[in-house]
Amino acid sequence: MPEVFKAENVKAESEEIKKLLSGGFSGRSFGSCVPRPHKFRFEAQQDDETVLLLGRRHLVTNLRWITMLCFAFVIPFVWGEFPFLKALDGNTLVSVTMLWYMGLIFYGMQSFLMWFYNVYIITNERLVDVDFVGLLSKTVNVAQISRVEDVNYTQKGILASFFNYGDVIMQTASEQRTPDTVGEMSAFTFESVAFPDKVAGVISQLTEEAEKPWK
Repeated sequence: MPEVFKAENVKAESEEIKKLLSGGFSGRSFGSCVPRPHKFRFEAQQDDETVLLLGRRHLVTNLRWITMLCFAFVIPFVWGEFPFLKALDGNTLVSVTMLWYMGLIFYGMQSFLMWFYNVYIITNERLVDVDFVGLLSKTVNVAQISRVEDVNYTQKGILASFFNYGDVIMQTASEQRTPDTVGEMSAFTFESVAFPDKVAGVISQLTEEAEKPWK
């Protein structure tokens, strides 16, 4: 199988990048922004490629589906308030309740897995955006660091400002639109990632270094 994105030489990590990665990020596996994740590899990663930053949506963005799950959990306790359910016999009502909770378990697991595996990866060579659409379909966007032309970030709303998360937007030399990017500002938008200012700083520094001649 031919190798893709193979670098002929490996550029050493600069002091600026080390400094950016050493401050303020979460080092936990379930963190929203993990520098140099331990024992982490992704599909098509090269042997000489180093993962500098692993990001995903901020943990607080899960509050919506968690709140819905908690609300749905207590609904069976008031089955008696629904006339069409009140008419069911005991065995049928038990079966409906079991199906309801099985559906909630599936919904909760799917929502968690979608959050956990929809990741943004920054390596010393490229940017990788992995987006799962359901559990059986995914889209992977890839851009070389050297092709990034502009980086900025936005924070909207009280929660984003309070918990310090936002969207990091990268403009590349050749933008490619994919179905999962509908509604996003560019083909590379790291949505609701923690520490957007620091993430944008790391990408900007990598882009600046990519433009310099190797020593």
